[in-house]
Amino acid sequence: MASGAVEVPASNRMLPGSHALDQVHFPKAAALSQLDPESLVTEWLSLFNNHLQTGAFSLSRVFLNESHWRDLLCLTWDFHTLSGLENISSFLKTQGKGSRIKSLAIDHTSNEGKPKVSPVDFGATLEGIRSFLTVETDVGRGRGLVRLVQDPDDGGKWKAFTLFTSLKELKGHEELIGERRPTGVSHGSHPGRKNWKERRNAEMNFEDGLEPAVIIV
Repeated sequence: MASGAVEVPASNRMLPGSHALDQVHFPKAAALSQLDPESLVTEWLSLFNNHLQTGAFSLSRVFLNESHWRDLLCLTWDFHTLSGLENISSFLKTQGKGSRIKSLAIDHTSNEGKPKVSPVDFGATLEGIRSFLTVETDVGRGRGLVRLVQDPDDGGKWKAFTLFTSLKELKGHEELIGERRPTGVSHGSHPGRKNWKERRNAEMNFEDGLEPAVIIV
């Protein structure tokens, strides 16, 4: 009796160039009752900001042993994915002038971003605290997201399981939106006033001492 070859699904075999990811080990779930998410996030931020400002990057009280930090241009002019407490601490210690991030704060621009109890994993088997953040660096401002869970191996202290930070604007070169948007017409008597088209032409021709931001040779 002849037998044909059975094709193994791609999800069950190692393909050339692929890499098996290590399984994530979530901390044990704890009952969350009568919590004040905002005060817990505020306490965590105060501790983390103190480490950033003093350069004391022993972060065992801030991050879980198995934790992850994804950063887009806030730490350096590059993208970084740092996994594990030791890797996060070691990276910050190697920065010659200390961390470029100066402080993190709770993002109060919307109710959705405020700290609240939220599932940490996709299966919703572990609940923690999620909060959107604002980021202040030495060159700009950004936004972030942190998920805190209790560390059962450290008396149930709240620590970061995942942290995301992303640079959104550079200081002195903010996008002209909201209150920074050009007002348009300037009413009143202004001798020599130029209209919008005249001002636009002056910018294009680099008049009145204007210099190009970039010169392509």
